[in-house]
Amino acid sequence: MKTLQLGNVTIDRIQEWVGPLFEIANFFPSGDWDTIESQRGWLEPHFLPPKDLMRKGFLDASLHTFVVRTPHHNILIDTCVGNHKERSILPDWNMMDSDYISKLANMGLAPGDIDFVMCTHLHVDHVGWNTKLEDGRWVPTFPKARYVFHKTEYDHWQENRGHHGMDGAFDDSVLPVIEAGRADLVAGDFAIDDSIWLEPSPGHTPGHVCINVASQGASGLFTGDSFHHPIQIAYPEWSTAFCSDIVQSGVARQNILDKLVDTDAYILAAHFNDPTAARVVSNGDRYKLKLDI
Repeated sequence: MKTLQLGNVTIDRIQEWVGPLFEIANFFPSGDWDTIESQRGWLEPHFLPPKDLMRKGFLDASLHTFVVRTPHHNILIDTCVGNHKERSILPDWNMMDSDYISKLANMGLAPGDIDFVMCTHLHVDHVGWNTKLEDGRWVPTFPKARYVFHKTEYDHWQENRGHHGMDGAFDDSVLPVIEAGRADLVAGDFAIDDSIWLEPSPGHTPGHVCINVASQGASGLFTGDSFHHPIQIAYPEWSTAFCSDIVQSGVARQNILDKLVDTDAYILAAHFNDPTAARVVSNGDRYKLKLDI
């Protein structure tokens, strides 16, 4: 993803991992491969590899953090899987040893430069770099940052920390931040300033939020896991097996599409492959992505 400039806000991306993640038969209960192929015209090559290069039945996904720089703050949105953590969901994610911090440094930022860490929700692949292993203990990776968690989301996972969507992440990536006094448990109308504010989008998880960014007439929406793959732009009724409420998740996606379609606002999703940032446009009676490349 190239740097996106929205007024006086810049947005970059740190990619931790990319690969085949979504097996259609299991991940999208109401999905089917023929329907995906019907959208190949706009999905290929960025979001659907050419037929001779792809693993049929699987869709690729990216794990990444958005790095948002305003005139006043450095902000991270969602923090991937993290290093040295035992994970069972995917072998590639178990005990990762990625160069995430080096990639941050290449952007001119050290962990101590981060002012806010914002999590759209608290699933395992969105909270990992919240903490790092130091002298056998999990401590906040970004020592000066305030970590912003929706209170509804935190309360839910505090009571359901054994859920497969957490995969141990509550205890090693969320709770240590709370115990260190670095977390702010906020309501759905929380705003950092007039350029960054939350927008509730429950469904994938009970306290899932999108994050708005706006500056000098330009805007974007970080949609977290309201969308996992661009096929859901065309078929917002496709919820995932990981959604807490499949009906409400579909409603949230449709609301987001209604807000963004045929506007200049960017959609910035948590798992869309490069180039990641795009606009939603009409496509007959459905929608597709328009890329600025």
